[in-house]
Amino acid sequence: MNQLPKTGLAALLEKLSPHIPDDLINLLFAHKSGPGRRCHFSAAQLFRASLLALLTPVHSFNLLVDLLPENRSWRAFARLRNRYRVPDVRMLHEFRARFDLTKLRAVNQYLLQPLLEGTARFAKTVALIDSTDLPAATNAYKKTRPAYTPLSAHGLAAVAVRMATAVTM
Repeated sequence: MNQLPKTGLAALLEKLSPHIPDDLINLLFAHKSGPGRRCHFSAAQLFRASLLALLTPVHSFNLLVDLLPENRSWRAFARLRNRYRVPDVRMLHEFRARFDLTKLRAVNQYLLQPLLEGTARFAKTVALIDSTDLPAATNAYKKTRPAYTPLSAHGLAAVAVRMATAVTM
């Protein structure tokens, strides 16, 4: 079976890059003209830069922004032409906030469409989870009460002495 390259390598980014629907993403984030902040990067570029946080060993936008100028393959994947002109952390966070569930489902539908069309000739099946395959609940994680241990006569006498001294003081 043909395996994908390891996470973070340029070969993986090159294989995944053609499958990202840049036109659809730019269409979902239609640019509104008028007053406000000027967009220096397209929605597709910000989407690809956001994916780098998942596809590379860098797992934070802060570190991604710091390392992006130094990694040519990452910039090529994100389609950023200028080495020093990269999105900042605020831009990536705001894009992620605007990338809601509806837009994610639209991208997912677009990516799955060719796969689902290929399965039209197969018979429809339904799978149910059988609970016998799931691990059983055990008492290992339950809280248990401590066992009752009766005090000896000597222990009872010591407690009585302590209680008497506490009361008489």
